[in-house]
Amino acid sequence: KYTKLTVPRLRGACKKRRLEQSGLKGDLIARLERNDQECSSGSSSASSSASSSASSLLPYGGDITEAMRHKDATAIRVLMQNRSQGSLAPPLPSKPPPAAASTSISQCPICNEARADVEVLEHSSPKGDISNHAACGECLSSMVSTGSSCPWCRDEVVWKSLYGYLDEFKSDIDRAGVRGDHQSLANLLAHWQEFEMTRSKSDLAAFAKDLITDSSLASHVSRGINRRSPWVRDSAGLWMRLYAMHADGEVTELNDAEASRLSAVCEASLDIFESDHGGHEDFVAALYDQACAALLSALFSGSATVTLASLAKRAGRLCVDVFDRFYSNKVGAKAEVRNRLNIEYVTAVQELVWGSAEADLISTKFFT
Repeated sequence: KYTKLTVPRLRGACKKRRLEQSGLKGDLIARLERNDQECSSGSSSASSSASSSASSLLPYGGDITEAMRHKDATAIRVLMQNRSQGSLAPPLPSKPPPAAASTSISQCPICNEARADVEVLEHSSPKGDISNHAACGECLSSMVSTGSSCPWCRDEVVWKSLYGYLDEFKSDIDRAGVRGDHQSLANLLAHWQEFEMTRSKSDLAAFAKDLITDSSLASHVSRGINRRSPWVRDSAGLWMRLYAMHADGEVTELNDAEASRLSAVCEASLDIFESDHGGHEDFVAALYDQACAALLSALFSGSATVTLASLAKRAGRLCVDVFDRFYSNKVGAKAEVRNRLNIEYVTAVQELVWGSAEADLISTKFFT
């Protein structure tokens, strides 16, 4: 849900935030220091105690199922990041970048302070004169943190343009694809999760369409499809998510070439996995985790899940098939896949993808 704040309430929230910032920072530092002291106290506590201590610092005690039950997007995002392997994509900035030097000073209509960084809010569907619908950088930060709509006309604000997030995401796709870095490619979906869980549907649709229609990215994707490049396989979750948005009618007005390329890259990500899964059982877990993550992102942003549920089931069947063909006789392979799979993801999508626990091929194969 995106908060709709009146100007007076938003003004009060901004002032309250400024007053609380130092206190919040101090509390965080204190918590981290306490945790460091516990870790270095020299006591030979059992690993289960250490795990319990770490979990206590996480939302809902580290229980992602409980966070999902409350539909707490912020907590889900933190827990997803904590569960993921390796370094994750950096979170979206919590504060807008510094404004360019300017000699123009104007009054922010929200906090009433004279500032050099007051800008008109970029609206998704502007109607009439919005020249006075503005905010300073600090008030923008407060609005972003609450997903607030414009306090004057209630229109959704296009936050993506404030941070250049789209260009950064495109660059990450290009760099990861060129390097063939499996972890970086998988982390592209973590970028998307950050965006999807904190942005409005109009932002999501605009962002997805810009990615799909970007000419330089299109060329890169086309080369990947034609060469059957492994990076297409390793970023499968992202292509599933984008394709599903188009298939379910959330991204529209694509031309035939764009729609065809999007369908082709989604198909290629699964086809390449089937013929060249990566040479290790870890890739089996990685594909299903990506399919689940894409589906969960859609589920908790209120987007359509029909196509993604179908793709996740297809990915699950493919994972079981590849495992049976290549690893059924390998000692320890099943345990390796089980340890790599995110059990919270598997459980969370079970009913939506398979209909029941008994019909869940992934759960039956690796957890029973």
